Amino acid sequence: MEKEFSVKLANKPGELARVADVLLKDGVNIRSIATEPSAEVVRIVTSDSEKSKQSLSQSGMQFSERNLLVAKLEDKPGELARISAALAREGVNIDAAYMLDKNATHVHIALAVSDENKAASILKL
Repeated sequence: MEKEFSVKLANKPGELARVADVLLKDGVNIRSIATEPSAEVVRIVTSDSEKSKQSLSQSGMQFSERNLLVAKLEDKPGELARISAALAREGVNIDAAYMLDKNATHVHIALAVSDENKAASILKL
């Protein structure tokens, strides 16, 4: 299972570089990233959740983590609409979404949802 790490940062030069450097030192690759300057947080999905947790903990950075479900979708218009509508019909909220990778025919989307078990069942994961 993938993890999202939300790292608390000051909104000033060098903070993103500090996080990237901490992960680099342990050979962790950032697969997806989203910044929220007003919330002073960066959200990341990495190549190795356990190493990421250790690296961030040892650095003294404040962070939280949550599970992500990964769906493999066809790379065509309407796929995100299809799965988000299916989840909405069953009362599952999508809190965050990340594109992890894609090729000519498919894309992997990581989702933070309000009900992991229900979402996994709906999406047949």
